[in-house]
Amino acid sequence: MKRFPQLCSLAALALLVVSCGGNSTLDDTEAAVVLTVEIEEYNPDIDVCQQGFDVTVSKMNVQSNSKAPGVELGTNNDVNITRWVITPNRTDGGSTPSPEWTIDQGVFVAGGGTAELENWRVYPAENFLVPPLSFLYPANGGVDPETGNTNIRQALWLVMYGRTVSGKAVATEPVPIAFNFFCTDG
Repeated sequence: MKRFPQLCSLAALALLVVSCGGNSTLDDTEAAVVLTVEIEEYNPDIDVCQQGFDVTVSKMNVQSNSKAPGVELGTNNDVNITRWVITPNRTDGGSTPSPEWTIDQGVFVAGGGTAELENWRVYPAENFLVPPLSFLYPANGGVDPETGNTNIRQALWLVMYGRTVSGKAVATEPVPIAFNFFCTDG
């Protein structure tokens, strides 16, 4: 009988812990829509010595689909994308990637629709001046010290974050965009 109150207390504590978890507004999949990104056209070769402007993607589409097949989406499921996060990852054997970049820029995607984007920035030119891309400049040796190569290959992983008109958080799955960075001095 002495253990009964202890077991009840333990059961009540377990119930409290379970009831408090799993329903966060920070959950990026709470919306009734799924956003997908399709990269249609871009130039994967970037000459850091010649390109004095941000890296862009020529054509990409952001599509909104219902999580439940066959369900038509209303205007409450329209999405306002407000933040893009780009996380570089080395694909050439090097271990030091370029810095992550976050940009606040807006894109509207109607529920069940597609936003067609042209020439959207995905990486800032000022990051050409910091390691590892800065090693490609002739004044810095022109060679990546980790790989010994005169180019650096990276995938820029793009994730877009936003909210539906009804206030539900939504994010795209990470999309890799492969780039080959090099320098032709001349």
